[in-house]
Amino acid sequence: MTDSRELIERFNAAWLRGDLPALSAALDDDVVYRPNAWDGPAVAVHGRDAVVEVFAGQIGPGEGPDLGDVFASGDRVVCEWQWPPAADGTVLRGLDVYRIRDGRITTKDVYGKITAS
Repeated sequence: MTDSRELIERFNAAWLRGDLPALSAALDDDVVYRPNAWDGPAVAVHGRDAVVEVFAGQIGPGEGPDLGDVFASGDRVVCEWQWPPAADGTVLRGLDVYRIRDGRITTKDVYGKITAS
């Protein structure tokens, strides 16, 4: 059985590479993704194909977030992240909270806030 922390570290590495097949392989068929609400009300996305489609629009060329430490306890995993400072000095930082079952991600909840550096 895959260690929960190691699964998310592999998932994060695939994210940084823009590797959609590897991201998809880490997801349960019935995964639920709940993004942050920085662009309006957050809408939960259900199912591997729909979640991968959303991820495809979030990864790719250009600057992305710095993914931080990964903390795991049983089937729950948390990963810190932050974006580089914006022109006004504010920083978007947050946490991804994962739930794991049978070596796959069943939920990914994103929580973020904008801070003044």
